[in-house]
Amino acid sequence: MKDIKDIYDANILIVDDKQDNIDLIEDMLEDDGYINIDSVLGAKEAYKKLDEYNIDIIILDLMMPEISGIEACIYIKSHKKHKHIPVIIATAKTDLQTLKECFEAGVSDYVRKPIVNDIELLARVKNTIISKFNIDNYYKLNQELDNKIKLALKENTRQLEALQQQNKLAAMGEMIGAIAHQWRQPLNNISTSIQNLEYDFLEGRLQDKKYIDELIEKNKKTIKFMSRTIDDFRNFFRINKEKSDFYIKETIQSVVDMLWTQLNNYGIKLQILGDDFVYYGLESEFQQVILNLINNAKDVFIQNNIENPTIIIDIDSKKQTISIQDNGGGIPKNIISRIFEPYFTTKEQGKGTGMGLYMSKMIIEDNMGGSLDVKNIPNGVLFRIKLFTEKETTSSHPNNAR
Repeated sequence: MKDIKDIYDANILIVDDKQDNIDLIEDMLEDDGYINIDSVLGAKEAYKKLDEYNIDIIILDLMMPEISGIEACIYIKSHKKHKHIPVIIATAKTDLQTLKECFEAGVSDYVRKPIVNDIELLARVKNTIISKFNIDNYYKLNQELDNKIKLALKENTRQLEALQQQNKLAAMGEMIGAIAHQWRQPLNNISTSIQNLEYDFLEGRLQDKKYIDELIEKNKKTIKFMSRTIDDFRNFFRINKEKSDFYIKETIQSVVDMLWTQLNNYGIKLQILGDDFVYYGLESEFQQVILNLINNAKDVFIQNNIENPTIIIDIDSKKQTISIQDNGGGIPKNIISRIFEPYFTTKEQGKGTGMGLYMSKMIIEDNMGGSLDVKNIPNGVLFRIKLFTEKETTSSHPNNAR
């Protein structure tokens, strides 16, 4: 950072076609305390100096034979490296038209010739250097701020990716549990079929082609069901950040299918109401939100020992909303405003990361341009997902008013 007290260290370049004029200006500046003064005869020599040295201010003669001060100033201001260097023009012509041309060429200030005393020259040089230092400091601070913002954004992105990964791993744990439930009964069925083969052989049933065909078909259906469960699991966790058209109800149903056995074991009834509609967005991330909301309701049912636990998913295709409600008793008023905060959880220690609802809201609002809110209803809670069209996203989304 350049301090105002450093103005006498400024690098000054004097450009004139007469050595006497240069000597006069140098003497005045040196007498005032300036120590870094250089000079050249003519504009061409000035261009070389600008390329070789770091110049803070130029005092430029207007009337020079080969290249005038105005032409020289235009040339200097056309170069990115030099355009921020202030130019004080030294001129005997101070009519309005000449001064207008000077300022249009990029001149910062002017001093009248002949220079009979140092008062005007020193005042204009000092003010110009102070202005230059202030501008330099502004650009430096702006650059430092820009760098800090970039670093902060990079760190926020890294943290966000870590949070997403953490939530994904938590969801994966939930899904592995769901698959274990999904597979338990089919595996028992296959195991029973294999164990019964010996009895079937002793009873002569293996000679009955119809019985064999039915046995094979039954087990093929069971294996196909298990294979589809693996496919659903793989699709759910595929890394895909490309948006695409997908059916909302169909996608919700795929999540419910993966969780069906687990929900059934806990006696949880789940209904999907309303008509399907197509939405352009991130299907796998939308699935993750639905999974989080259903699993939250399931955990509440188990924790509160709710009788006749029920989840109703209502789809409004016209309004592009998905409402997910349960009869788990609702959320206490003193914490309902905090449930979307990161690391906030109402579950017992070790049973919740506090990231599920936070990530769900971020996915819907930041990644899909929609909204996710919550409210208590009689005997339960209702989460409402609103999916905006691209036009609505740019004009109606509440985040755009920030």
